[in-house]
Amino acid sequence: MLGKVNILRVIAPPSRLGICCLHWSSKRIRSSFIDYFKALDHHHVRSSPVIPWNDPTLTFVNAGMNQFKPVFLGHTQRAYPCATSSQKCIRVGGKHNDLTDVGNDSYHHTFFEMLGNWSFGDYFKKEACSMAWTLLTEVYQLPPNRLYVTYFGGDETMGLDVDNEVKDIWRSLGVADNRIIPFGMKENFWEMGMYGPCGPCTEIHYDRLGHSLASDRVNLGVEDLIELWNVVFIQYERLKDGSLKSLDTYYVDTGMGLERITAVLNNKISNYDTDLFMPIFSAIEKMSGRSAYTGKFSEDGRCLDTAYRILADHVRMFTVALADGMFPEDSHKLRRIIRRAINIGGDQFGFLPGKNCLIDLTCIVAESLGETYTELCDQLAKVHIILDHEEKYFYEIQEKLSRDWKDLLLQRPELKTVSDLQTPGMIEGIREITGHIQEWKNYDCKLPGNMAFKLYDTYGLHADLIEELAEIYGLTVDEEGFQLTLDKSRQKTKIIGQKRLETFKKEELLNNLVALNLPVTDDSAKYQYRTSNARYQFTPVKTTVLLLLQDGKLIEKVTGGKRVGVLLEASNFYHEAGGQEGDTGRLSTNNAEIDITGVDNISGYVIHWGILEKGEVAVGDTVTATICETRRIGCMQHHSATHLLNSALKALTGLSCQKSSHVAPDYFYIQIRTYQALDHDIIHKTEEIIKRWIAMKSPINRRTMNITEMLQEPNITLLPGEVYPDTVHLITTKLVDDGDISKEDEFLMLSSAEPCCGTHLCNTGDIGNFIITNIMVNEMKNIIELQQDGPILHLMQTNFGTSKAVLSKATALAKQRPILVLAKSEGVIKGRATIPEEFLSCGASATAWMTCVSEVLGGRVKAPRGQNPLLVCNFRSKKTDFTLIETKLREALKSSKDYIDDF
Repeated sequence: MLGKVNILRVIAPPSRLGICCLHWSSKRIRSSFIDYFKALDHHHVRSSPVIPWNDPTLTFVNAGMNQFKPVFLGHTQRAYPCATSSQKCIRVGGKHNDLTDVGNDSYHHTFFEMLGNWSFGDYFKKEACSMAWTLLTEVYQLPPNRLYVTYFGGDETMGLDVDNEVKDIWRSLGVADNRIIPFGMKENFWEMGMYGPCGPCTEIHYDRLGHSLASDRVNLGVEDLIELWNVVFIQYERLKDGSLKSLDTYYVDTGMGLERITAVLNNKISNYDTDLFMPIFSAIEKMSGRSAYTGKFSEDGRCLDTAYRILADHVRMFTVALADGMFPEDSHKLRRIIRRAINIGGDQFGFLPGKNCLIDLTCIVAESLGETYTELCDQLAKVHIILDHEEKYFYEIQEKLSRDWKDLLLQRPELKTVSDLQTPGMIEGIREITGHIQEWKNYDCKLPGNMAFKLYDTYGLHADLIEELAEIYGLTVDEEGFQLTLDKSRQKTKIIGQKRLETFKKEELLNNLVALNLPVTDDSAKYQYRTSNARYQFTPVKTTVLLLLQDGKLIEKVTGGKRVGVLLEASNFYHEAGGQEGDTGRLSTNNAEIDITGVDNISGYVIHWGILEKGEVAVGDTVTATICETRRIGCMQHHSATHLLNSALKALTGLSCQKSSHVAPDYFYIQIRTYQALDHDIIHKTEEIIKRWIAMKSPINRRTMNITEMLQEPNITLLPGEVYPDTVHLITTKLVDDGDISKEDEFLMLSSAEPCCGTHLCNTGDIGNFIITNIMVNEMKNIIELQQDGPILHLMQTNFGTSKAVLSKATALAKQRPILVLAKSEGVIKGRATIPEEFLSCGASATAWMTCVSEVLGGRVKAPRGQNPLLVCNFRSKKTDFTLIETKLREALKSSKDYIDDF
């Protein structure tokens, strides 16, 4: 393979330090890396967004290999045997948290670029080492006498031998023995997680100062001898029992930080002294009038140059994260980075509110990186909208802070950057820990696990917030101790209820299905339908009954009148997913009929639930599966309309993000976050655009593709926090064809492209009419009109998403009457109770009233911040399965009615 390369070598006289004196721009270094591996037949893969759409274990993409993780796990394959990329990465939490080091040393960053090359079973150790060495010494012209390599020295306890193969490879490439150094599991054995793919690695380190021999300084964490490149050989799988087994296919996974190699190639001691940061420093200097950046470091981290480094780093991070579609509301870490930048900008550089200084700095970042990552330029206007909102929000909060908060800020000004200052219990929690800070610092610099649990359980602070507070006070959280205390608490309070039992039954059922070696259901037919003469045709599916369930038990046959669960070999039924309700319909044989009322998906096994109305059905029978066409078409109409509404609002408001949606046969709701009020004019224009889209009868297309391929597509609408499977369906439609667009109407350029597992129409014209209405408010008005006096207790039928404001509106519709409203909302039950002031003399309390609900459903009861708990109280349950708690909901409402009837 190496013989195919034709590399243009740059010949230049060596400098005093032994490195080529030619200036290497970061652009040239990046492109040289990509071009080098492309010449070696590597497929160039674009960087994925920094939001890990298909990995719920990560907050941000933190390594170049993240988008290839499904390949290493054996879930999917690539059409190319090897790849190369420059990946945008963010490290601000978890195992890789560089936030506390940023600005205080020369090489840590919250955002960085990872240059990498990968082999998916194509080449292995010899080729990978040779490629890396050739690139560094011949293309980048680094002196070999400045380089050291490490290899895996084995581990007897794991039964792993010394990686002498890699040691011999480095010798064959001309590396001297005293520059080839063995290390153990910690340094030279890479693992993806607690279990999964893993293997030995070899690292290449660079001596900045050019000692005659510095082998003893490798891996000491000193800044003059740094790791440049890590080359991982994935050849094992770590099993859940801790043992290792060899993989059938071996992989190569490498990574080299662009910022580090750029500093090295330009003879710079610090990554910040490169063209990736200096233009930002120059802009900050010009805006602020402060003295220029000089690259100094101080022990206390309070010098102006440290502020320069932190601000430049943070601007790069949030510009990239916001451009990739992340919102501060969805990431406490992102919001905190933005607030730290606002705070440093104001305190250290005199940036004033409303002067758009941070916005101007994002333009410098886009200019620096936009050629490589075009989304930074394409999405810059949206970045500016969010930053403008965040800055105004930050200063509004500071103005409204209570006297208690202001007292705390006098003691610790950094607290103003906390991502969620308005969390109830925050002030009390901070006071709880401040008296112990010095004691903990003297011991192990950790916030003890039991105290972290107290902040979580007693004061209501979430884990990210606890981590932020610990960091502000110079501590880290004892994660192991916190988790141990949390687990003990859960064991004490665990209630074996209906949901718990049902979960167990589902797990038990899944185990039984796997043990029986039954195939997962082929439900691809749910997407197979066509139109003829403006009518949708859904072909019934003939299939075989594989299993019958009744009362949680597996049975061979079922007779009339019984409720039964049916596992079929194939199905055309849609199970609830992606916000869309599932199908209903019928299963029939020559002499039997099952009325299907619901469908569940248990890890690929589709269970059809229904009542056997007549006859008898047995395992092995052939049945015909027929869906209710009216219900399906209604869902398709509303799901396609959801996508159009999302696109129209995005165009009209400049920036919006779908938070949740629910698609039913007769309506749909969508919860949208915008940075502009949705007034009557916006709503009217939205309706007009969608009606026009419907009138154009634009085709709606479905394409099936790999998640990585989908992420390379332009203008994709993705939902933050959503976990997408490895294979996705991309639903696309345009308002009009490109050739028909006139310059007079920019909205004719509207298009919609969303990954979606739902069922959709073939044509926008089939949506029919379109009206935006507020049925949540209408539902409450109807209840109030029907029940014209006395207390109101109501379980909302409208699933309205996560908005607390909607519950407030519901209870405000009849202020003179006691109202308790419960609503199903994204897997939790939410509620609000209000009591008129005149009821207090009778001894009534909104908190006591809502406690009647929590005693039945579990969950948390709390008054809104700053409001009287006797007059108003909110409720939130834990995550639950709505289908399993109907009885408990009725019990909760009855208990609440009994309470209020006494008054």
